[in-house]
Amino acid sequence: MLLFAYGTLKQGGKYHCYLEEAELVEEQATAKGILYDTGMGYPAMVLSDNGQVEGEIYEIPDVLWPALDYLEDYSGNPETDLYEKVTITVQAGSKTLETLVYLAKDEKLLKQQIPAGTWAVAHSIV
Repeated sequence: MLLFAYGTLKQGGKYHCYLEEAELVEEQATAKGILYDTGMGYPAMVLSDNGQVEGEIYEIPDVLWPALDYLEDYSGNPETDLYEKVTITVQAGSKTLETLVYLAKDEKLLKQQIPAGTWAVAHSIV
């Protein structure tokens, strides 16, 4: 399954190591949404037709999903999860692809909007 990575999982990001066994499918892709700085060293995305978020697309082996879910604080329990994992449509050049993405579920994560829609990986280096 494909993953749209827009933050710390991107190349150069502090958690990119989680994707060492994944295949980079598209280095440049965009999704309809708004990106926020959480103030905690990672971004959060919400869906919106009024913005665009830049990211990368990876083919994720099944064995990696549990670690990614843990990293993104996603258990499938809507009462406790900070993020939800949903399928969205993204654009990569002339291609339209369906990918999974982790979206902010907790509004407290949405501290400061990033108007350009791009998370600079320098923000996420520890």
